[in-house]
Amino acid sequence: MVSRSRIRGRIDWLVVLGPIVAVLFAAGLGRHLLVAWPALATDPAFFQHTGWYVLEGGVPYVDVWDVNPPVPFGITAVLAALSGGDMLVLHALGTTLTVLVAAASVLLVGWVAYLVTETDAAAVAAGLTMLVVPELFLLSPEGVRAQFYALFFGVLALALVLRDRPFLAGAIAALSAGSWQSGGVFALLIVGMAFQRSGRRGALSAVAGGGVVTGVVVLAFAAAGALVPMFVQTVVATLTAGSSYTLAERGYTILLVFGYGAVLLPVALYGWARAAVRDIRERWWIPAGGLLLAAQVVFVDLDGSTDALLWLAFVALGVAVAVERVTTRQSVPTDRLSGDASRTTRHWVTAVAVVVLLAALVLSGLVWHFGSSPQQSTLRTLQEGAEPEGESLPISPSDADVPSMQTIYWEQAKPETCHYRLSWNEVRWVAMTDDRLDRRQCDGWPSRTDRG
Repeated sequence: MVSRSRIRGRIDWLVVLGPIVAVLFAAGLGRHLLVAWPALATDPAFFQHTGWYVLEGGVPYVDVWDVNPPVPFGITAVLAALSGGDMLVLHALGTTLTVLVAAASVLLVGWVAYLVTETDAAAVAAGLTMLVVPELFLLSPEGVRAQFYALFFGVLALALVLRDRPFLAGAIAALSAGSWQSGGVFALLIVGMAFQRSGRRGALSAVAGGGVVTGVVVLAFAAAGALVPMFVQTVVATLTAGSSYTLAERGYTILLVFGYGAVLLPVALYGWARAAVRDIRERWWIPAGGLLLAAQVVFVDLDGSTDALLWLAFVALGVAVAVERVTTRQSVPTDRLSGDASRTTRHWVTAVAVVVLLAALVLSGLVWHFGSSPQQSTLRTLQEGAEPEGESLPISPSDADVPSMQTIYWEQAKPETCHYRLSWNEVRWVAMTDDRLDRRQCDGWPSRTDRG
């Protein structure tokens, strides 16, 4: 672990970051309640309806086709039980929990940054970096989305393993992977970090923790006869039915997601490089996680801002390492005439300047989000799951005789077909496998999975 800076800030990082997070998330929630409540976006409507449907006897991946892992369905099933079957109450619970989870994720990133750098300014910088993508606090009030929970569980697992709790860290990391496939990166990192900190015993403990959670899920779906369709939809379909893209299009989407905050990407890259070169034995997992999740957004899945949230956490940690370098360098005497007071002043000036600059980027993110530029319209189109431009399919969602996801949710419908979410991934899968949109149950292997 890095040594403590000889001059530490006197203001605890949480005292600075906590109120900022509280204000922004409260403002995001308040805006949603005033402007859009109780309107439902398609993804939250789907996850929350599926949770209710489970209590009514529906089986995910058999009665409901979806590429997402099962943990969000378990969460919404618990919320549905607490709601007493009232869909408005269920929506309120989903909104409240997701806002709390997203806000806690920002604070957890700050905590992880502090555990790594032991520098208050670096911890605040990491948290503020998370907020430069305003969809984190503007979309979380819409309800349950898988990426918010994958982020929360993943960063919590990092904090736990840094506190030498490998079994619990492994279990929580498994929940991240079970929320969204890219959360599997956290599971890999946790095992490696546990081995680094505690040797083989720590790694085995982390694997055991993850194994317990995974075993429970596997047994539950095996008992329900849904293990095979779960694997087909969350693994096979995910790998084969993704949208087409070019690297230029993905790079453009990354810039759309980050907006003015894209200026922090080179800073994060410097932080990753510094961690790899100067402290590879302790901090290898920061550049490793950053690069693995960068590959995810570039090559696998980036249909909107929420798909970049896990990568954003490692961008934030890279920025924290860079800020640690800047602030601690200011506390080192550069000439023999420099006194303690002078060094402390320079340290504080640098730390405050960094925080102010990042706060300005957070505000600029709001300007970018609410701007009426064509670029932002493009991003919102991607987030709504529109068909990628230039992709030609023999079928479309409109070919299915099902109501909208919002209608299904509010009317508490039990659809007669398993294809009713009708994302473009789902439609591509149906086209690739010669399946039918009116299939009643999605309960087996496809006859083919090629595009020919």
